[in-house]
Amino acid sequence: MQASPTADVLTVGLSYRDLIFTGVDQLPEPGEERYAGGFHEMWGGIATMARICAALGMNTSLATAVGSDDSSLRLLSEAQAAGIDTSLTARHEGWRLPVTVAMSLSHDRAMLTVEDDLPTDVAAHLADQTFHVPAIIVDLRDPAAPWLQRSRAAGSTVFASRGFDPTGRWSDDELSGLGGTDVWMLNDLEATSFTGLADPLAAARRLSRRVPLVVVTRGAAGMVAVDSGTGAEATVPAFPVTPRSTTGAGDTTLAALAFAHGLPCAGLEDQLNVAAFVASAVLASPQGAGTPPTRQQLTNLLALSEDPRARRLRDMLGAAR
Repeated sequence: MQASPTADVLTVGLSYRDLIFTGVDQLPEPGEERYAGGFHEMWGGIATMARICAALGMNTSLATAVGSDDSSLRLLSEAQAAGIDTSLTARHEGWRLPVTVAMSLSHDRAMLTVEDDLPTDVAAHLADQTFHVPAIIVDLRDPAAPWLQRSRAAGSTVFASRGFDPTGRWSDDELSGLGGTDVWMLNDLEATSFTGLADPLAAARRLSRRVPLVVVTRGAAGMVAVDSGTGAEATVPAFPVTPRSTTGAGDTTLAALAFAHGLPCAGLEDQLNVAAFVASAVLASPQGAGTPPTRQQLTNLLALSEDPRARRLRDMLGAAR
């Protein structure tokens, strides 16, 4: 078992069947019926990150879990049709792909999920492997897994999205495995909750003692990042957008950051701006992360943008191989 020798990125974690209602003005109260403006279906979780990476032109491998249900078979078929290598995906007979119903409001989303426990950890089948790929994106509870650290030692840059603490304790125990991660993305609520600091940039500085590069997403307020290895810090505003589907926005941003990290001559601020622009393009699409834009489509959008960052982003996208 080995990732494609030409892979640019390996994506590892759980996938979901996402049923998404868009154009929701207000969530229904108990016993109340409300109407949405639109509906679409997509594959969420780590499958979203794989799909974004593939759309951006990265040779992408997907290591996830599937069952024997129809949704699992469809996920594999559609991923392969998108050019995503699924040879590292583990099949579990009798298990079913988790399902999430999401309602996208203008500023956020609400979700309800049904999920059966996997018989093993989602990455258990990778335990004896070492992957020689430039980037690995993980959505795992244990980003310090030995296989991942062997791959990191072999030269892979590890991007992690672990953030929300469902226990509500926001303790150091929840961060114990992050020492083996190179880039950690989390949102401002998570960053300030883990540190007790009100300022997201100050929180990123403190968290960068654990992970070399910490990126904090702030929704409409943009992003901040601290690179403890180089001493660089960056703050970028979001690109103006009227969101049409917010589900998958965080996954999109991390995948776009992994793409931007490999662009030639892209500094930290450049990387954040690329990720912010890709996220804005996805948010503006009726299908959201279900039909992510290609690099050419992004270039076309930038040609119409009046944002002063647009020309620099076009040059960087044009330089990508």
